[in-house]
Amino acid sequence: MIQRIRIDDRLLHGQVAFSWKLKLGFNAIVIASDKAAADPMRRQVMKMCCPEGVKLAVRTVEDAADLLKNSRLKPMKVFVVCPDPQTARLLLRLIPDRPVVNLGGMQAAEGRRVFSRMVYMNDEEAAALDELAAEGVTIEVQEVPTTAVQDYRRLREKF
Repeated sequence: MIQRIRIDDRLLHGQVAFSWKLKLGFNAIVIASDKAAADPMRRQVMKMCCPEGVKLAVRTVEDAADLLKNSRLKPMKVFVVCPDPQTARLLLRLIPDRPVVNLGGMQAAEGRRVFSRMVYMNDEEAAALDELAAEGVTIEVQEVPTTAVQDYRRLREKF
């Protein structure tokens, strides 16, 4: 069962791996990223960040969707990480589940502006999240489990 889909452009790093593991108790992480799946060095780095005893799969978005639909994953607690809102939107359209989407870390970059303390977005990224919200997907903005959850819709009004 999918515990959360986290949007974090850094994908898997210590903060994601360990703080969210304590909160959710997942035993598998699925990274849904076409770029990361094609990058052996990045896959190796993420493998080193994965907590002991947690299975890690780095897949293209379509392969991640196939994996998440596999009946063998149903009894597992799965944490999914996507690099951006568009990838999360695509993944959610390919799977039947509707877990909470955690908007956690999107770094400042050209064309992006402040959305929350740790999230910078452009209009295209915000539109992808708006579509998910309109489809009934719950979107929480939360950097780490120890910080307060912020409501996406309220932040979006100010954006």
